[in-house]
Amino acid sequence: MTKQVSVLDFLPVAEHAAIHAGTSNYDCTAGIQKAIDTGDRVYVPPGVYLTKQLNLKSGIEFYGAGPSSELRVYDATTACQFLLATHVRDGGTENTADNLRNIHIHGLKLNGRVAELGYSPFFFLLAVNATSDMKVEQVTFYGFRGDGMYVGSGTLNTTKRFNQRILVRDCLFDGAVKNNRNGLSVIDCDGLIVDSCIFQNIGNSKLSASVGGIDFEPDHNWSIYRDVSVRDCKFRNIDSTNTAGITFHNAYQVGQNMHDWEVIGCQFDNCYWGIASSAKPKNVGDVEDNLTISHCHFLNSVRTDVAVNGLNGTRIMACIFERLPPGAGKGGDAIRLGTSTSARSSSALNAVITGNMFSGIHPQLGVIGVIGVNGLVCAGNSFTDIVGTCISFPTEDMANTAGHIESVIISGNVVQHSARLVAGRPINTVFLAVSKSVNGGASSVVLDESCFEYNNQLGSGVRPVASGETVQFRGRVTP
Repeated sequence: MTKQVSVLDFLPVAEHAAIHAGTSNYDCTAGIQKAIDTGDRVYVPPGVYLTKQLNLKSGIEFYGAGPSSELRVYDATTACQFLLATHVRDGGTENTADNLRNIHIHGLKLNGRVAELGYSPFFFLLAVNATSDMKVEQVTFYGFRGDGMYVGSGTLNTTKRFNQRILVRDCLFDGAVKNNRNGLSVIDCDGLIVDSCIFQNIGNSKLSASVGGIDFEPDHNWSIYRDVSVRDCKFRNIDSTNTAGITFHNAYQVGQNMHDWEVIGCQFDNCYWGIASSAKPKNVGDVEDNLTISHCHFLNSVRTDVAVNGLNGTRIMACIFERLPPGAGKGGDAIRLGTSTSARSSSALNAVITGNMFSGIHPQLGVIGVIGVNGLVCAGNSFTDIVGTCISFPTEDMANTAGHIESVIISGNVVQHSARLVAGRPINTVFLAVSKSVNGGASSVVLDESCFEYNNQLGSGVRPVASGETVQFRGRVTP
């Protein structure tokens, strides 16, 4: 029989009114933990509950009345490093049969007090480790000092643990003052759904990377993240330098441990990067990552909307990439294929870009900037009011030869101008151009016999190539 309890039944009656009013200074940790240990359905009535770490258990429903039911970290000590937790440090085992399971958290606000207590990278509001079949719904993660929610392999670096089937739905991740790490950090999860969540005001100007809304960052070659779906989420004002709405890292991919990710129907507003990726260099025949990005809207990204750095098998379909007003921003590509750092490179493999709308973009390299790719289909896209180049190629390969461009098909794209002007002048748009890495400079490029360009429609005032440049596709279209 299910046993339902209220946490107030385990707290002093004299504190009830102050808790409800949000003025209590009482440490509620012991009472709430006893309620969790006692009940199967544990209700948190409206109020503000100061608490240290609370440990969840299998089969529990832990819930409140919405944001009015607030768990607030008690202080800045390590006793508050994790507000809610399953298996921290080296708890659990690497056998998923031993996982905690069937946990449902909903209708709560978790407050990390970052504005008062400051940034601390390893302080999490919800730490999930060695857990299967968890649902987190209608939870507000507010003012987290490190991560809002951490889905990890324990909280010790060498702990080998696995998570399965985690659902995060209708949640708000609000960093409040942009002095955080990530809204949702994923180290290990086999089967993750993030549905209809909002990620906002997350960032940290003192950190160089790996900060943002959702960060997939495994720590070891046994880490897993696969069968990931991010659906109908909003990412906004994640615009500190080098932050991203979503970041995919897969430097530890060794086989089938990381693959099959999708981002569908999401909105990215005013993010530094929309979706960024980082992967070890790959070769044709390596395991595909299978990243699908479809029906998303990217508005006024500071830099690149989607960076495909070394991924194998990326599909970008039916998305809108937009800058308002046209030409706004510092200049950044909508899609970047491949990356180069210190004369080394990581090419994208087997990328498909189709059915997208690009509008008003002022790119750094090109709306689609191709640094390195082996296998690209760019077809059926529309480019409108582009302030610069639609598709750009570098003129040099990287020193490690991984930056080659081959097997490229560009077909059926439409480039046009609307009646809008930028800064009172006609928009200067070029369909294809060449650059020396990302530093610019007129030149020419010859793409091999596996590369084709045909059936692209260029409107009035659109130049096929930039002045003094040539782009030659040596492939032939069979009649």
